Amino acid sequence: MWAAGLKKKKGRPGAKAWRARVLTKQARKAQKDLITKWKIYTGDTVKIRSGKDKGQVGVVQKVFRKENRLIVEGLNLVKKHVKRTEENKQGGVITMEAPIHYSNVGIVDPVTGAATRIGIRFLDDGTKVRVTLGRLASGAMVPKPDHAIVKKRVRENARNSKTGTRDTSWQDALRNTYAPEPEARGFFGEQ
Repeated sequence: MWAAGLKKKKGRPGAKAWRARVLTKQARKAQKDLITKWKIYTGDTVKIRSGKDKGQVGVVQKVFRKENRLIVEGLNLVKKHVKRTEENKQGGVITMEAPIHYSNVGIVDPVTGAATRIGIRFLDDGTKVRVTLGRLASGAMVPKPDHAIVKKRVRENARNSKTGTRDTSWQDALRNTYAPEPEARGFFGEQ
């Protein structure tokens, strides 16, 4: 009975929600089902799995993480009517790339050339790499684009390692302070 008063969360379990005041229409729709761990970055070569450009290969130009969408260079072209302004003297109809949903693209396997899923594996030396997964995947490593690699920051100043008056000395830390009682007592000290 008590569970009847609880509100159920809508959306995917573990999904992240943006707490912004202003969101685009697509961002509002995708707000409950955001992809938490993106494995596609700008500069990756992807193949379109569904839609009017199915089977075509392109390079990811831009990623919209709040909308679960990305723009692929030269694919999913749409016509847009633009008003004439001071910056845009021509105006009229222009052709531009529209965003594609994350689920409609797959990374191109470097060996087979098929659209595959991506998994994360760790090498023997502990480095994290992306690996192709799925039916048509070869299991080959897919390197991250250069600008997507986060370089670890090197500390300019050394950390303060001096001991202060409130620090525990290493002799006190090594001393055994646990002394078991000679007779075992029951729960809450009962016999």
